[in-house]
Amino acid sequence: MHKINLENELADNRKRKKRSVLWATISSSALAVFVIISYLGYTVGEYLANVTTIWFDDTTNAAGITEVGFRVPTAIPASEQDKYELTSDNYGLSGSSFVYWTNNSVSGQALRFIISHSGYSANNTVTPMTSKRFTKGDPINLYAEPPYNSVSPHAEQNTLASKDNYIQFTILLRVAQKVSDTKTTGVADYGIFVGKDIQFYGNNEITKALRFGFESSLTSDIISPGRSTNGTTAVGGRLDLDRNGFYDNTPEGARLDPEQPEGAKYEVAYGDFINPLVESDWGSVNTEEIPAPLEEELSFYNAKSAVGVRPLLNYTPAQQEYTTFSAYTSENDDGLPMAMTDNQGIAEITIKMWLEGWDTFSGDRLRDKSFGANLRFVAASSTDI
Repeated sequence: MHKINLENELADNRKRKKRSVLWATISSSALAVFVIISYLGYTVGEYLANVTTIWFDDTTNAAGITEVGFRVPTAIPASEQDKYELTSDNYGLSGSSFVYWTNNSVSGQALRFIISHSGYSANNTVTPMTSKRFTKGDPINLYAEPPYNSVSPHAEQNTLASKDNYIQFTILLRVAQKVSDTKTTGVADYGIFVGKDIQFYGNNEITKALRFGFESSLTSDIISPGRSTNGTTAVGGRLDLDRNGFYDNTPEGARLDPEQPEGAKYEVAYGDFINPLVESDWGSVNTEEIPAPLEEELSFYNAKSAVGVRPLLNYTPAQQEYTTFSAYTSENDDGLPMAMTDNQGIAEITIKMWLEGWDTFSGDRLRDKSFGANLRFVAASSTDI
């Protein structure tokens, strides 16, 4: 990820509120992606989304998103370039990777090819994983589900998730202005926003459990597509991964500290915690069952504590902050850009989509369900009013 200057971004936001800056939308580009979700190995059909490119010409020198590009790690064969209407970069951006451009509307088939070619989710599926703790501006790293048969009282999630299990692509958007009938020139300092007509299709629980993360040289953030307000998700705690109705526990004789003279069965503490766990965070061995904490049906996240086990009682899970798409729309008075165009009029954003395993909606109810997305991006310039 590029260096994030969050201090400058927040300062700019404060200035924006003081001087009432208007983000004037110039054009919108549609990017379609039809995504199949696979939960616990189940694959299903797809939702289709109609795609329309929207273009606003409000001056004689029309400016807008004229091209969409992708950065990929290896070269794309000429036959595939022709098939997906891609052309090699001629702006000098390639470097150690490869950049290809197309027009300002991308088909789902082309995007699926880009994702697969980059080594991600070859069958276009996403499965449960986690970003662990996250605050706006942090790098976004994704970690695999923990094994349920942990022999350690604290099962940390430090194994990076397999690229096959989530969606990632790096998109470039070129904002340009016409200088003649055949020539355009890039425009710097345009903000790239989410289009207000961005759409995610599917069961409401899926879109809440889904995460849309992005990183640019300006900032990074995680969005929950199915929610209309900001929030947090606890990314540490107890789980019932084997679904036997009880929180998972270690085998007999486990020790948090290898120097302890005697071991016991501990409830497993999964994930990420604010403070390091210590021996006193577990209670004495249960002599009777402890009911599930919530008056709801038992689930991965709501289970009983078994007899003969030391229950985990004291802990503060780390939090993943998430926001909404409205935070990045130019129509929102407090809306911030996802990225800014450089001197060539080009903005670059890496996008990731995954199923957040710590979201309580990420359960068995999502088996055999699918979602679809119609992604739209808008270029806008700032003007003092």
